[in-house]
Amino acid sequence: MSLIQFLNILLARRMIVFVTFVTAVLAAATVASLLPARYEAKARVLMDIVKPDPVTGVMISGRDPRFYIRSQVELIQDYRVATDVVEKLGWPNNPSVIAAWQNETGGIGDIRRWGAQRIIANTSAAPVSGSNIMEISYQAPTPEAARTIVTLLREAYIEGSLRFTTDTAGRNAEWYREQTDRALAALTSAERAKSRFEQEQGIVMTSNGEAETAKLASLQSALLAARSNQGTQQFAAAQQATISPVVDQLKIQLATLNDQMGQAAATLGTEHPSYKAMIARRELLNGQLSRETASARAAGAAQSNVSRQSIAQLESEYNAQRTKVLGMKDTLDRLGQLQREVEQRRTQYENAAAKGAELRLQSNLSEGALVILGDAIGDNSPAFPKWPQVIGLSAAFGLALGVVLALFIELMARRVRSPEDLRFAAGAPVMAVIADTKRSAWRDQGRRWLSRRGLAIGNLRPAE
Repeated sequence: MSLIQFLNILLARRMIVFVTFVTAVLAAATVASLLPARYEAKARVLMDIVKPDPVTGVMISGRDPRFYIRSQVELIQDYRVATDVVEKLGWPNNPSVIAAWQNETGGIGDIRRWGAQRIIANTSAAPVSGSNIMEISYQAPTPEAARTIVTLLREAYIEGSLRFTTDTAGRNAEWYREQTDRALAALTSAERAKSRFEQEQGIVMTSNGEAETAKLASLQSALLAARSNQGTQQFAAAQQATISPVVDQLKIQLATLNDQMGQAAATLGTEHPSYKAMIARRELLNGQLSRETASARAAGAAQSNVSRQSIAQLESEYNAQRTKVLGMKDTLDRLGQLQREVEQRRTQYENAAAKGAELRLQSNLSEGALVILGDAIGDNSPAFPKWPQVIGLSAAFGLALGVVLALFIELMARRVRSPEDLRFAAGAPVMAVIADTKRSAWRDQGRRWLSRRGLAIGNLRPAE
């Protein structure tokens, strides 16, 4: 089918298209005028997702904010939040609302849930693009009602969000309190069992472990330290034996005296009394030097013997203590097991007590991460129906439906309306057309205009 054929069909069936178009527009306008007008009001809430929790210190931005925003949208449309609005509006005691509920449901069900469902149906929420602001919208028959309900809805949402957080924390805190009590009872029982075993076995468990094992470790450390210092002590003893301040002083005095004796022998002679006194003095110094040297060597040997005796004593004590500990292995293993159980129970108790205290603090929070932004804003022009949209959509729908009906009716009863129809049906060229001169001229001019734009298709063949 060429464009000229299509236009000829629409021109021939123009009344169908026109009537369908006008009917669709009038029907849409009539329905829209019969429906009650709806006015929209909006309220905004700032979601402070970068503010850390005052108790846990965890920021919402640390998680995926998309899931948080999605959960907040669901919370705004939650039945508990909507039920709070119903209670604040006083609908359960409002005669007109009760009458509407009875007319709609026949008095079956809960009026609060019915009212909450009506509020949820007219509520929408979405974050403002590119921000952490949540915008709540509500539609009502009057602008005043829309502003009032959206304000109450925002307040109920903030209160509900905080209440859900504190209630959950309170329930968890109660559970942790029970776990803390159980952990404390288990810790007390474990400590009693450990103390009873210590009394039965005569073993003392200190902060560093069991006393006998701790003593063995101390002896081992002392023995290792003594062995590592043995070489240093022997060197100090040998040095003390060869180097003594008294011996050095005596040697100096003896050398000085020898020099004086040499001078006195040359000047006074060997028989002089002074020279003989010097000889007696030298003999005295030599005797004293011998005694001091022997004393220094004895002190060094004594120090070396003390070091060796100390190491031998430590080795003896260490071996005796090791034998004692090895003999108590089973007892010590059992005591270590009891000690580990006490430490495990204490850790469980401390963790449960700390978590319970944290949750109790969280259950007493007085403010959440939601902040009110300004007053609710309402529009005095109705949000529904929007007449430009109603007329535009109905006109487009009516025009499309009219074209479809025209083509359908034409296909049900085809007619030859132009040479193109005849050429298409016969599959042969049309040699001449007998028609009104003015009308034929107008059609020829239109055909030439379409041909210049490549819109006329004159060589179509009928479908096989």
